[in-house]
Amino acid sequence: METGIVAYGVALPKHRISAQEIWGVWKNMATDLFDKMSIGERAVLGPEEDTLTLAVAAAKVALERSGVDKGKIGALLLGSGTSPYATKAAATVMVDALGLPATMLVTDVQCAEKSGSTALLMAAALVEAGQVDYALVVAADTLNKHVSPGLVLEYVASAGAVAFVLGKQDVIARIEAWATHAWDQNDFFRLEGERFIQPGAGFVGWVSSWGMLDHVVPATQAFFEKTGLKPEDFAKFAVPQRNGIRPLMVMGKAGLEMMQVLPFVLTAQIGDCGAASVPLALAHILDWADAGERLGVIDYGSGAGCDTWSLVTTDALPERRPVEGTVMALLDDKVMVDYATMLKYEHKMLRSPNQLSNFY
Repeated sequence: METGIVAYGVALPKHRISAQEIWGVWKNMATDLFDKMSIGERAVLGPEEDTLTLAVAAAKVALERSGVDKGKIGALLLGSGTSPYATKAAATVMVDALGLPATMLVTDVQCAEKSGSTALLMAAALVEAGQVDYALVVAADTLNKHVSPGLVLEYVASAGAVAFVLGKQDVIARIEAWATHAWDQNDFFRLEGERFIQPGAGFVGWVSSWGMLDHVVPATQAFFEKTGLKPEDFAKFAVPQRNGIRPLMVMGKAGLEMMQVLPFVLTAQIGDCGAASVPLALAHILDWADAGERLGVIDYGSGAGCDTWSLVTTDALPERRPVEGTVMALLDDKVMVDYATMLKYEHKMLRSPNQLSNFY
């Protein structure tokens, strides 16, 4: 492919809550699991924040860093499983908020946690085919708003957004190849009309990451067979990281080495950002990667399958990488809040009328 990433931007809520603060209210999990599963802090939405505000904030940064004229952006794809709208497109709001042309192709992509990767691959195809010169892709989610109080997912359910400007000129990382695998397996889901996510396999499924390897293994094997590449051909990998168990499982099954994966696992600092989770790890990698490195991405979405893809950094990366607003800087820029403040900010007391019983 000639198409690649021209620039990227990240937005994270400043408010955070610690797992110990949540545990102090519910005491519904053995505390030794926090270290074993790399559970530390997760984001708390501000009263004015949602999926769209985070998506717009990340997109503004990416567009500014790219230097691309907004009139040349031919497509906008928003990948999210937590759109504020049940039917209406959320990406159209972004067009107005960002001052983008109304003539561009605009759409939402909903593929659970892998919404961002799927949106990026679709947008890359548009650029590669010459249908548009540049495309804006945003992966954004607010899982914390969609997990009920007392559910074990509350310890990690977080929020964030990552945006990418794709094009063929001045790219910092060129997309190389991809493979995917998908079938229906409802390990986590949210029904129409419901606010809160349901765990299809309860606590056991959360710990064992039920459903993930059923998709990650065939998708990654298909990628290696398709490209002829081997795990040792890669410098770094961004992998699923709802908790610290997932990266270890993926690393073992994909034949990856520890240093290819673990330095880029961010669960202890920010939790599970849903569709933004793996793209956030990729942004963190790009903050530090050298020119000429091959990077791998394995992105799994509950009930949506797995996308595995690769990109190679270019000589332009060292001089175009951000010096401000890096992932680590955003992770460190935080204000800790207590459980009551989290409930208030995330409007957790407003429940769905038909909500199923919580799993405690």
